[in-house]
Amino acid sequence: MGKRSWLNLLLLLVVLALVALVYLDPGKQPRQVVKLTSLDPSSVQQIRIDRPEAETVALQRQGEQWGLIEPVEVSANQVAIQRILALLTRESLQRYPVEGLDLQKYGLQQPRAKLVIDDVELAFGRINPLNSRLYVMVDNVMHMVAQNDISFLTLAWYRYVSPRLLPADSDLQKLEIPGLGKLERAAEGWQFDGAVMPQSNDQLQELVDAWRNAQAMQVRPVGDVVATETVVVKFDAGTAISFGLLNTEDRLVLQRPELALEYLFDKSQSQRLLAWLPLKTEAAQVSDVAPESH
Repeated sequence: MGKRSWLNLLLLLVVLALVALVYLDPGKQPRQVVKLTSLDPSSVQQIRIDRPEAETVALQRQGEQWGLIEPVEVSANQVAIQRILALLTRESLQRYPVEGLDLQKYGLQQPRAKLVIDDVELAFGRINPLNSRLYVMVDNVMHMVAQNDISFLTLAWYRYVSPRLLPADSDLQKLEIPGLGKLERAAEGWQFDGAVMPQSNDQLQELVDAWRNAQAMQVRPVGDVVATETVVVKFDAGTAISFGLLNTEDRLVLQRPELALEYLFDKSQSQRLLAWLPLKTEAAQVSDVAPESH
């Protein structure tokens, strides 16, 4: 190695040593991370969302899932819940005692939204135009956080409803589907009574599974068109849900008038919920088998 190469190597080592000194300063104490709250998201039991321009929404943990309890009682959107709970552990970048502050200046006199999570209240104000940080008030302390998009706290109430058609932990006992027939679970398995019999038990089970796992593309307020047909779903617990059925050329709508809600599905989903799926041909079944690696 020549003299010039040795010099370049020495300069490189000096640069690396300086970088290490900056980022790994052994005398520097690690920065203390302060969170908005000390709550453990996994232990939270209740959530209440108050906002001046939309309905109050109340949610409650129900075992492993969450349910909406206000303005109606129905399964909650679990993704929305996780976004809300994630706010609890957001890092507080700056903090100021509320006493003496002009709360109107920070948008906290009339917050855009308030969260009451168990017994802790979080009020969300305006965004600082210089650094895009959000003002949040918790326990008489104003915090500044990097999370500045709180649009998920101001959604219409029905946006917090789960897209799942049926409760996640429910056990189906009976299905009554207009134009198809009745399916009922017996000791020996699912039984069918109707004009068009399934060609195999697999078709019957696929239909049951389609209902059990159905998720709508959209949940929205019930429309003006009133359904004239009804799907009845009964559960082991003795409860039942009746859906108004609107089946058009391009979509399926299942209405729950008592909740003022309807669930929207595309045509491919409607075929899975209202009719027997075609049997797979022998060639299709073979193609489903992955080739062996050599």
